[in-house]
Amino acid sequence: MFTSLRSRLIASYVLIILICLILVGLVLLALLGSLRARLAFIRLADASIPTAFRVQSLWQRGLSPAEIADQLKDQAEAQGCRILILTPEGKVLADTRGDWTGRRLKMPTLKVPPVPQRPYLSGKLVTPGGRTFLYVALPITPLKPGQRPLFVALTTTPGWGIQVFLRELSPGFLLAGGIAFLVSILLALLIARSIARPLQRIAAAAEEIARGNYDLELNITSPDEVCRLATSFNRMARQVKASRQAQRDFVANVSHELKTPLTSIKGFAQDILDGTARDEAAQRRAAEIIGDEADRMSRLVDALLDLARLESGQVEMAREPVDLAEVLRRCVEGFALRAEEGGVDLRLEVPALPPVLGDRDRLAQVFTNLIDNALKHTPSGGTIWVRGCGLRVRKGKAEYSTPIAHRLTLPQVADGEWVAVEVADTGEGIPPEDLPRIFERFYQVDKSRARKGSGTGLGLAIAKEIVEAHGGKIGVESVVGLGARFTVLLPVSTRSPQA
Repeated sequence: MFTSLRSRLIASYVLIILICLILVGLVLLALLGSLRARLAFIRLADASIPTAFRVQSLWQRGLSPAEIADQLKDQAEAQGCRILILTPEGKVLADTRGDWTGRRLKMPTLKVPPVPQRPYLSGKLVTPGGRTFLYVALPITPLKPGQRPLFVALTTTPGWGIQVFLRELSPGFLLAGGIAFLVSILLALLIARSIARPLQRIAAAAEEIARGNYDLELNITSPDEVCRLATSFNRMARQVKASRQAQRDFVANVSHELKTPLTSIKGFAQDILDGTARDEAAQRRAAEIIGDEADRMSRLVDALLDLARLESGQVEMAREPVDLAEVLRRCVEGFALRAEEGGVDLRLEVPALPPVLGDRDRLAQVFTNLIDNALKHTPSGGTIWVRGCGLRVRKGKAEYSTPIAHRLTLPQVADGEWVAVEVADTGEGIPPEDLPRIFERFYQVDKSRARKGSGTGLGLAIAKEIVEAHGGKIGVESVVGLGARFTVLLPVSTRSPQA
């Protein structure tokens, strides 16, 4: 019955409302209980004065106390009390109910109240049976001078005031409670609806995504918690859509990248088999091409496996202090001969740098890839710079802690101590429309960018994963015809590098 969120919310609200109404009633009864004697005295006092006037009138007409009591029976019944005619010592001369007549009650001796105090006496009396009653008594003027006055007293139990009070006001309380309950139920329905409806929309949107519709965008503004849930859902939907698109692109790119070497391998293998490559030189050439294409496929598969392990977090990075200046020096030395053969001026401008915590070999892989790409796309006579510096970021602004001849363009990072490394070239540059996708798998800017090399198209994607695994950022900026500039930021280690 209460399986939906909406029904459970309504049931919870109804239960809370009932508990609150019950608690209010109990508190009201407790408060009235502390006032019950006072309420009883007030009601007795209100009824005592007109009753005393009537008794005085009947007394002056010569009726006996018993006859006066008979005259007052209906009045006492209507008022819910007992009317007594007493002597000052508490002896009952007449009782509207008859069972106390002739008995003596335990009560203080009655005296005529002095003026200007209230004209009546009040207190408690105890019956011969041991029960306690409240009373209010007024004197009756004697008929003859010298006679002692009699008293007319109205008595009742201590809870009589509350009983009358509740009897008179309970219909109003019940009506008000009923109205409050109905209004509360209506508000509970509206609140439950306001909470359940956006959740139902989110559930329906999730079902749509499960059916493959990734273009949904939820616009929910309240309540705040559900709004945050909707915002997270929209972000998740965009990520799922991007992931599915990336999967499709990945399959298409892998198919494209494998198709070319497989076609070459198949073609030259067929030439060898059907005798097209008849002489030894042609057969050797075919075998060399088959070997080259097989090596290319092997590099592609290795790069794919490496990238997959990096993205899934399966690669365990070493966590040791690394002297990044030494890593960069060795990387530049490794490309020095190639740069010289290509007529490219490869420059290293790296002072002593603060240590970074990470994997020396993986970081070397990042900078090797960046220098290799720069050499591929820098013509003879061009220049490649490898620069490094230490810096401190405060409130989004960089303060350089080591000397640097050229101010760097840095990715957005958190405040703290960082090491920045820049690999810049004077090559053909990257078009602006290609910059946002430069770190995607297999993404090629154009054929001219790939014409000089036989890379897999995965190097920058792998470099990005390695840098982010070290808690850093990598960015790029470029102007077509003037070159490209890649910047890597890595957090400074608090430990000293090993010797």
